[in-house]
Amino acid sequence: MANNEKIMVCVYYGPHGERLIRRGGELAKLLQCPLYVLSVIPVRDDVLDQEQEKFMAAWQTTCDEYGATFIAKTNVDRKAADIIAETARNHHITQLIIGQSGQTRWQEITQGSFVNELLNRIGETDLHIVAVQRMAHHMTETHERGRRVTVIRNGEHYRLSNGESEGETVAEGLFFKELNTDFDTGLLKIMTNSEFRYLKISNGKVLDPSSFQSK
Repeated sequence: MANNEKIMVCVYYGPHGERLIRRGGELAKLLQCPLYVLSVIPVRDDVLDQEQEKFMAAWQTTCDEYGATFIAKTNVDRKAADIIAETARNHHITQLIIGQSGQTRWQEITQGSFVNELLNRIGETDLHIVAVQRMAHHMTETHERGRRVTVIRNGEHYRLSNGESEGETVAEGLFFKELNTDFDTGLLKIMTNSEFRYLKISNGKVLDPSSFQSK
């Protein structure tokens, strides 16, 4: 019986793109089927900054390792969900893999609206959502060793304390700083309701403070 499976991984600039590609690559090996990797770029590909270029180069190398086809498309005037669905149809994709919360551009996914929007467009294509928590043990490849930090509240904002910041202490946790950056950008691991959670940090600021707002 012919194998009609085709897998496509969607990646964006962030620490887990390569891990998603490898996850898709292993699945493609198991199913002995073609693998495609799609990056939806919010700017023209001729104006990528240095960090974005590094991600693109790393992804292309990983794609070559798995024999995958790398596709980059811009969404300056189109929704990412439309581009993903269109690409999936054009290549007859049967299984789609996206990251849940570890990638900056895909934060909408954790709120559910993006998933519903995508599901309405991809028909019978299977959708796999990979949570960043499941990839936490691989963060040594993309992040510095975790260090203990204190989270403080300053008005409506929640930030990592730098020892000089003033505000109410609301939590303590482990901060995993992204490699190759001079800013406090990465993932914060905290315990809430007896469960570990990973929160995105950008320049020391908690991007999703909902975990603290009930305190």
